[in-house]
Amino acid sequence: MGKKMKNRLLAMVCAAVLAVTLMPASHAAGQVFTDVKPGDWYYNMVSEMVDEGMISGFPDGSFQPNRPITRVELAAIALKAFPDAAITIDYDPDAALEEVNQTNPGFWGNQIIRDAALRGIYIFGTTKEEWTKPATRGEVAGMLVTLYDGTQDEPLEMYEEAALLIGDYETAVAGHNMELMILWMYSNGIVTGVNERGDFMPEESCSRAESCTMLRNILHPENWIQYDWNQVKQDHENQQTQPPAAQTDFRGQTRIRYAEDVAYEYCRALEREIGIQIFYLPEWTQKDSGLLTYADMEGFPKNREYFQYVLAELKKMKAAYDLYPEGFLKEVVNSKNGHETEIILCPYTFEGVTCYGVHVYDSSNDARKVDQIYYTGVGDSQYYSHEMGHMVMSAMAIRRGWNTTCQAWENCTQGVDDYVSGYAMGGRPEDWAETWAYLWHQPDAVGQMIQNGASGLQAKVSLLTQMMDQYSTVDVSRLPWYNLL
Repeated sequence: MGKKMKNRLLAMVCAAVLAVTLMPASHAAGQVFTDVKPGDWYYNMVSEMVDEGMISGFPDGSFQPNRPITRVELAAIALKAFPDAAITIDYDPDAALEEVNQTNPGFWGNQIIRDAALRGIYIFGTTKEEWTKPATRGEVAGMLVTLYDGTQDEPLEMYEEAALLIGDYETAVAGHNMELMILWMYSNGIVTGVNERGDFMPEESCSRAESCTMLRNILHPENWIQYDWNQVKQDHENQQTQPPAAQTDFRGQTRIRYAEDVAYEYCRALEREIGIQIFYLPEWTQKDSGLLTYADMEGFPKNREYFQYVLAELKKMKAAYDLYPEGFLKEVVNSKNGHETEIILCPYTFEGVTCYGVHVYDSSNDARKVDQIYYTGVGDSQYYSHEMGHMVMSAMAIRRGWNTTCQAWENCTQGVDDYVSGYAMGGRPEDWAETWAYLWHQPDAVGQMIQNGASGLQAKVSLLTQMMDQYSTVDVSRLPWYNLL
């Protein structure tokens, strides 16, 4: 069903920026840039923009088609393309320009910033620093659609079914501040995605050539696609009934991708980032000491609801791991003396699955040692750090010297005040994991405990920091609790 969205678009001043070019050096209409040649996929688009006087290049005669376009370049071409876009901000133009000039003395793009602001494109503020940053694809959609909308007498119409055309709708576009603009562009075939899945990738930077293409497409409504939305829905339903496809992860291992698995790409990207395989279907290495069996997971419905739960938990997991030094988890895993590590995620929101997590150290006689971290609850990011803390702390202790480290840690505790929480009192493994999680997520709370006299806790923080200092990816001075040492 179509949706009218003009008022919402104009209200969403988070409308960002469109697409294409230039600095204050101009080329005659139709002149060919040194790096734009017949045969290039963007040649016709760029040539048309030049002929229309919308874009220019650089003083050396180049266009630099693959360079990310900046926000101010983007705004310059968008404003040229839509000179009649309605002014939505009630502000004196001269006063606005004076304000921008004071903010950025001598900057060539000041008038562009002023003109964009008067038309509601002020999400970036007025500073040169913000406007010279690369524009994302979402920002391109935002500026393009907002300014185009400002030239129309009737509200723009988009179709909710267009979400079915966007491969990364669930993982990247849904909830994005430019979602409506992106949906409108897909509704009319102005964009069809960057790959065969139809992904839009709103947070990726947009090249000058890509921006030029988007602008040219929106300026030619006679070429817009008129979709049969009933057919789109039917095609989507048919696709969902296809058997699962087999793909591979960063280790080259075959992984199943179910038709409604909206978490798949996000999970594979997170795996590559941390260097640890993540499983949420019965694909992992089954061990006698493991928490779940394949049969436990086989009963889970492989529907969109399940995969949406998985995606939500993966995002919390990533929020935890993003706090750690870049490359740290990979380095820890690679230094575990032949022990591999797997993460098994199983949201407990389904009947029969217990809500808790556990780290299982593989002490079996198997030639392949696989330590496993089970996340079977729905928690916050600190919950994920706690369970990861079991693996990290034990791995760091083994590297430093297991017996020596365990004894040193236990010697730190002088009383109940030396634990970050009551749960940490459950034994050294829980104390390790809780202290680890608190230091990443609540360092100020730990600092307050130490300030209140928990000298043993301060000793634990110092010891934990020494354990981390064994790794090349760790700069101790950048740890969030460094001031507590």
